[in-house]
Amino acid sequence: SGAIRAWVGGIDHQYFKYDHVKSARQVGSVFKPIVYANALRSGMEPCDYIPNEQVMYAQYEDWAPRNADGVYGGAYSMEGGLTKSVNTISVDLIMRMGIDSVVDLAHQMGFGHDIPKGPAIALGAVEGSLYDMVQVYGTFANRGVKAEPYYLTRIETSDGETIVEFEHPKPNKRVLPPEESEIMI
Repeated sequence: SGAIRAWVGGIDHQYFKYDHVKSARQVGSVFKPIVYANALRSGMEPCDYIPNEQVMYAQYEDWAPRNADGVYGGAYSMEGGLTKSVNTISVDLIMRMGIDSVVDLAHQMGFGHDIPKGPAIALGAVEGSLYDMVQVYGTFANRGVKAEPYYLTRIETSDGETIVEFEHPKPNKRVLPPEESEIMI
């Protein structure tokens, strides 16, 4: 529904006014499902295999993404690549599908921060907030429908009398087909 049930973060707001929910930091591998959802959206199937090869991208200053385990060779299905968070697979997918289409999908799913135009975003080399990522993952959970977050529904007196009631947005922006969201989940 988009209803925010809790907003937790920080050690003591009176002394340390840092919003851990809205503040931006590098999101890391939690960004990868957007890349994989974009691949599904572009016609790839979950069982399609992608080679696990270390590739150098000359157009990006000879950048060559590395896997965390340092292992290359063979191939992974999309499911296996995401499950094991294989960096070479994520970058291969973003290069096949296009960086712009991944950026566009991320924004449609609720990612509100700027995203640089480079293949390293497939590895999460982008700054975003918990608020952004909750909207993205909420879109998957909502079967492809993005819900606008809201937290205030009404204000009451101490006796329970409603002073004002607020309308909240209804989830209605379909970003992914239900089947693709279910596959991602």
